[in-house]
Amino acid sequence: MRLVAYTLFALGAMHTACSALAIGEQARLMVQEASGIFSGLEVLSSGRSLREGEGKNRTLNDIIRDVSNEDDLVDIDYVNLDPEQPKRSTPVHINALAYVKDPIEAATANIKVKYGFITLLNRNYDLCEELKTNLNRTCPVDKGPIEVQVDVDVPGFVPPGWFHLEAVAWRNEDEKQIGHILADIRF
Repeated sequence: MRLVAYTLFALGAMHTACSALAIGEQARLMVQEASGIFSGLEVLSSGRSLREGEGKNRTLNDIIRDVSNEDDLVDIDYVNLDPEQPKRSTPVHINALAYVKDPIEAATANIKVKYGFITLLNRNYDLCEELKTNLNRTCPVDKGPIEVQVDVDVPGFVPPGWFHLEAVAWRNEDEKQIGHILADIRF
């Protein structure tokens, strides 16, 4: 569940975060749950700050960084994007592999998406619902490896500039952090 929740938070959260950003006509920002782009900025985890030396701070690709703590419930092995640099009006295939260290019955993820300094999204998601909806999987998530593959449509009306995503997931029963990722992308 940690891996699924973190991989879903890395992939599914990217999918959800990607589903969370959409920009409308005439310089009017509009957030909608259907398309988007991702990236991260602040380093917070369920209200606790990530102290220096505690996190993995590992680059997964040109866009995504794993800043999880070593004792988090999920270890992400890789996150591959195709194409490596997402572009407007181009679908992105996300493939990720993670390892769930401890079963997860229920989990929540907080997704923050910013366009420059403007917060477009700051929302909690039920990861079990996201697993069911986006990956046709169910909770509980058992200990062990999990591979996630998802396709995300990037809308053509995404404005130029930097987008930042931060995703933090935790297990509901004990608020143990599942994982924490940051992503930055420029269009």
